[in-house]
Amino acid sequence: MDPIGSVLNIAHILKRAYQLYTGCNDAPEEIRLASDHIHGMTLVLEGVHTDLIANPRSFVHQTSAQAKTRTANLKVHLNHCDGALKRMGKLLSKYQGWKRDGHVKMWDKFKWTTEGRKDIADAKVDIILATSMLDVFLSREALSVLWKIESMIEMLTRNFQKLELFQGTGPTQGTKRSRAGSNVTRTLVVGLVIARLKTSLANYRRRKLLRGGKKGGTTKPNPGPRRPKPISRVSSGFGQNKRRDTLMHSYASNLVSASNSRPRPERARTPSPDFYMIGGDPAPPYSPVRRSSSLNRILNQINAKAKQPTSPREYLECWRVGVGSLAIGLNTAPQFLQHRRGQVQLRKMASIFKDAAAGNPRALDERDKRVKLILDHRNGREKKKKSGKKWSLLAGVVVGRDAGRSGMVSVEKAMVIVVRR
Repeated sequence: MDPIGSVLNIAHILKRAYQLYTGCNDAPEEIRLASDHIHGMTLVLEGVHTDLIANPRSFVHQTSAQAKTRTANLKVHLNHCDGALKRMGKLLSKYQGWKRDGHVKMWDKFKWTTEGRKDIADAKVDIILATSMLDVFLSREALSVLWKIESMIEMLTRNFQKLELFQGTGPTQGTKRSRAGSNVTRTLVVGLVIARLKTSLANYRRRKLLRGGKKGGTTKPNPGPRRPKPISRVSSGFGQNKRRDTLMHSYASNLVSASNSRPRPERARTPSPDFYMIGGDPAPPYSPVRRSSSLNRILNQINAKAKQPTSPREYLECWRVGVGSLAIGLNTAPQFLQHRRGQVQLRKMASIFKDAAAGNPRALDERDKRVKLILDHRNGREKKKKSGKKWSLLAGVVVGRDAGRSGMVSVEKAMVIVVRR
C-alpha cells in the first residue's frame, strides 16, 4: 500500500514524468528546452520513491504527529509536481495533435501569440518551481541529490579546465586529434561523481549504524578495555534503484557536456632537420624552425595569461524569500531559505524566469520588497567583508501566497535569483 495515499500515487506521477521526458525529445525547441528541468524532477521523484516510500524507516511509515505533518507537506509538493507535469503535457499533446493532422504551422502561429508565449513560459516556470520546492523539502531530510551532482560536476570541471593551461600554443592546423571528439573527459568526470556519491552514501550508512537505537543521536563513551561483543548490522532501509542510477548518470553527462570548453586546435609540429636527409635528398631551401623546449613554452604561456586582465566572474544564488502578514495588519520578520543549485542550472532557470516576466505587469523587480530584503541582506555581508562586489537582481518569480492552517498569518513567497559582480 502506498503510504502517501490513493489520491497521489507516486508511481503514477513517475510514469507521467518519464513519458513527458521522452516526448520532449521530438518536441519543438520551446518545449525541448524544458527537458533538463523535467529530467531533474524525474530524478527527485525517483529519490522520493526510493528513499521515502520504499524505505520502511522513513517518516511516511511513522504515526507520530511530526511525521504526519511532514507527510502532509510531502503530499503538497507531489501535488504541485503532478500539476506542473499535466500542464506541460497539455502543451506537448497540443503540438503532437497538430503534427499528426499535418498542421505544424499552427504551432508556429501559437508560439508567437501573446497567449501562447505566456502558456509556454508559465509551464516551464511551474516545472522549475515544483522541482525546487520538492528538492528544498528533501534537503531538510539530507536527501538532496541535484545539488550534490551539480556541485561535484562543477568542481571537477574547474579542475580539468586548469589542465588546459599546459596545452601547447602556436600555429594551428585544420585537423584535430583523433580523440578530440571522444568521451574520455566526460567518462572520467561522471565516474568520479558516482564514486563520490557512493562514498557519501557509505559514510551516511556508517553514521546511521553508529546512531542506531540511541536517543539524541549520540554514542556512549568507551569505558575502556572490555570483552568484545559481536557486531549486529542494522539496515538503514535504503535500497538500490537502477533507474535512478541511470538518471544520475545521464544527468551528470548532460552537465559535463554543457560546461565543457571549446576544444583547442592542435599545435603544429615542426619536423626534425634530419627528416630531409633521409635517402640522400638535398636540404630544403630553408631550414626548419626547431621547436622550443616544453619548459619555455609553458613559462611563456603562464606569463602571457598572467598579463591578461582577469574579467570579473559572476556568481549566482537562488533564494526563497517569505514575508508574513498577520491578520491584525503587522508584518513578521522576513525568512530567507537558500536553494543550492549549480551555476549552469541557475542560469537556465534565470532565462526561463525572464521569459515568463516579459509582458507581465506583476513581475518582480528591484523595487519589490522581497527583492529589496534579499539584496540588503547579501550586500550587507559584502560590505562587512569589504570585497568591493555587489549583489543585484537577475530574475525572480512569485511563488504564491500561503495562508497557513490557522489563517492568521499569510506569507507571500517569491523565488529570487541574484548575481554577484
